[in-house]
Amino acid sequence: MKKSLLLTGLVLAGISLSGKAESKVYVFDNLGIVGGVSDNGQYAAITDDEQYLAYIWRASDPNKLIDITEVGEPNAPAAQTPVFTTAMDVSDDGIVVGSIGYADYYQYPAYYKDGIWNQLPIDPDAVNTNEAVCITPDGKIIAGYQYMKLTSGTGASRGQYIPCQWFLQEDGSYELKTYKDIKLPDHQGFYPMTQTPDGKVIGGQVFAGFGSNLNALLVEGKLVMFDEISTVKDCLEYKGKYYTGVDENGRQTWTDDINDPNIIWDERELINGYFDGIRGESSMMNGFFTNCDSNGNFYGARSYVSDVTEDNDGEVTNSAVIYNYLTDTWYNEEAVNFFSAGIGEKLIFTGEGDVIQGNEFKPVKEAYGINSNYTINGISKISSDAKTIAGVASDINPAIGEYQYYPFIIQVDSDINGIPEIAGSPKKGLVIATPGRIEVLNADNVAVYDMNGRLAGTDKVTEVSAGVYVVKADDASYKIVVK
Repeated sequence: MKKSLLLTGLVLAGISLSGKAESKVYVFDNLGIVGGVSDNGQYAAITDDEQYLAYIWRASDPNKLIDITEVGEPNAPAAQTPVFTTAMDVSDDGIVVGSIGYADYYQYPAYYKDGIWNQLPIDPDAVNTNEAVCITPDGKIIAGYQYMKLTSGTGASRGQYIPCQWFLQEDGSYELKTYKDIKLPDHQGFYPMTQTPDGKVIGGQVFAGFGSNLNALLVEGKLVMFDEISTVKDCLEYKGKYYTGVDENGRQTWTDDINDPNIIWDERELINGYFDGIRGESSMMNGFFTNCDSNGNFYGARSYVSDVTEDNDGEVTNSAVIYNYLTDTWYNEEAVNFFSAGIGEKLIFTGEGDVIQGNEFKPVKEAYGINSNYTINGISKISSDAKTIAGVASDINPAIGEYQYYPFIIQVDSDINGIPEIAGSPKKGLVIATPGRIEVLNADNVAVYDMNGRLAGTDKVTEVSAGVYVVKADDASYKIVVK
């Protein structure tokens, strides 16, 4: 069931919210982005991808960030020399989950407890990219991913992101459960982003089609997707002739007989009957769940396909969505890029840096009276009662002309029913880096360069290897770390 929130009129009209939150705002000069906020609002986990640092914020000492970056012994072997640490989420008692990356380019899931980082177990088939992404409030279940070797299929990377969980044992260790048996499209796999407070459901995105990503859940170990993936055979056709390969002189060979056994056939994936490569990168579908609340609501974005033709073309409509897995109900709004967090449908944070409370709409800077020289871009994570709210701010480094991102924390004192709130991302070009891929939103002209100045791509989605890249989105530049 799909239900519209009907916010378009409010967006255009700019209706003001009544009342003002009583809040304390902490905008830090440390670079970084908040990966998670504990449900009780006492902690936040923060990662600085540019300088490879990890921090924890504590409500008991809210004016500073505590560096929890893992540091190795001098002159240790590459496999024992940490070069970066990520902090992706935190439990109610301050257990931080994330990863440790080493000089041999291997990244291991890990958790930080009592001042020490501890590596989590990985599957024997896991290769170099593995991370813990979220933890339940009680610290008993950790969710994340492992990059696993492909044993079949034609995926160019020969591997997939496979979701997994680690369960706390009586002796204090965590036992691994890898969901290798789920059937995924022949692409890069399932990338988890969030899980329910009881750990029964993982939310995220599945890579499929020509280059799309689709909403997906893992409900008690079973994959749930909302789009139909089918596979058809396809061949290269030009002016009524079909490609059969090359001859002994290296020249292409063609036939006009569709039944010729020499025709080279490939398989391609269709999403709801639609092939997202027909009109290039701009026609790809975009779906993901980035956060969830305790009432079964998952917040994110989804693409819908309509008017599919016989040649597998169609119209793609993008929408911000809330999906409640308990009632199988969708709430959507096409005027918003994505919803990043919320509490039910009464309090929603948008991808445009605004808050929706009831039917009222307001920028976060106004809603909380934030006074900062930085641009306040939006909210990314919240506590279960939304009285601790974490977001991202930015400015441009004048020396290099690139955006820099800073974390901020808001502590709200007033009752939740009387406060407006928000979440989101920059209104200008937004660059999203996920393992093996760079995606650019809100920009017409895109160019991705590696650190040697080589052009890696000009599309809004570029698949890349791990490393540091400079992304130009219209007239702005960003430095991005891809794992």
